[in-house]
Amino acid sequence: MAHVVIVGAGVVGCATAWALVRAGHTVALVDRHAGPCRGASMRNGAQLSYAYADALATPGLLAQLPRILAGRDPAFRLRLQADPEFLVWALRFFANMRPSAFRDNTARLTRMAARTQALMPEIVADLDLVFDHAASGKMILHADERSLAKARENVALKSSLGMRLEVLDRAKANAIEPALAHYRDPIAGVVYSPADAVGRPSAFCEGVVRELTKRGKLEKRFGCEATGLVRRAGRAVGALLNGGAPATGDAVVVATGYGLSRRGPFAPPFSAVWPVQGYSATFPATAQAMACSITDIKRKLVFARLGDKVRIAGIADIGRRDFAFVPERFDALLAGARAAFGAGFDHTFEDIEPWSEARPCTPSSSPLIGPTAIPGLWRNLGHGTLGWTLCLSSAEMLVEEMQAQLR
Repeated sequence: MAHVVIVGAGVVGCATAWALVRAGHTVALVDRHAGPCRGASMRNGAQLSYAYADALATPGLLAQLPRILAGRDPAFRLRLQADPEFLVWALRFFANMRPSAFRDNTARLTRMAARTQALMPEIVADLDLVFDHAASGKMILHADERSLAKARENVALKSSLGMRLEVLDRAKANAIEPALAHYRDPIAGVVYSPADAVGRPSAFCEGVVRELTKRGKLEKRFGCEATGLVRRAGRAVGALLNGGAPATGDAVVVATGYGLSRRGPFAPPFSAVWPVQGYSATFPATAQAMACSITDIKRKLVFARLGDKVRIAGIADIGRRDFAFVPERFDALLAGARAAFGAGFDHTFEDIEPWSEARPCTPSSSPLIGPTAIPGLWRNLGHGTLGWTLCLSSAEMLVEEMQAQLR
């Protein structure tokens, strides 16, 4: 049995902790925040998009680039920066917009999503987790025939990988999800994935930490920022912490968002990841709220029903290394949500906690999973907008690779 130090307590770090404990090890979970899931995972879109784990770099983005660069797309912004690392990352991102690259990347991510889907019932039962988890299905709304035609190609790819998807007309979609009756814009067709799910990531992480701690398998080191490695005979065996004594063990896993230093042993390779900033808001649901998760392709917004709440998320801003909350972007999110499904949530609710975070994304959207050049130091990061959907599969993949060295 090994003792592994995990730096980062979001959904990926907590999933990795469970996977290591499940494999017979113990963990020390380190995070600079006062508790788990306080960073990029905290109030993400909440959708477990098993059938729609698509790469961010799509062929369609290439045609939209002039509009995006001019700032005319309300949901997607790409600001070119005179930063060598960003320029290399952006060139690699553009290369992944090729149709063949998109298909390969999306197929890889879909296989990972399917693995998370298979593991989710196991972790829920093992730890008796309660996190507003529901397999409520997901609908993708396409406004015109051109968009729907491209979607059919993607449906064919996903179906070949074993995912269950249906293309519905508006009447059939309305019969499944009555909230669509309140959507005023045209709908040429709807792609429906009935097995997709939702869940509250913060409650998931809190439950994982609570239950593993009760079992004596997890040591909490919260409110401590990792500042460097502890090494023994050239091997990473722990993390130096600015809020206490070092956390030491037999190996170290870096599972952070974009909050960790860009330099030093914890930093990802040059141009491997770049922050993609998103926004979200959570409102009380009304009687007209959706039961199914919905993605509005026209507005690039997602809506997820979480118990008696509706979570709205969207916007992908790429370019700034040191991101900041921009009120106008949050206002754009709210305006689009009201226009799409204003009847489904109480948008007069005044106690809104505007939320924004930057998710570290690789050019291909495939996370970095595996060993680093430093013996004993491993990575599980770079999931971009798919951290929640891929967390269990990436954790399992990492632990399978680590096992030979941990025995």
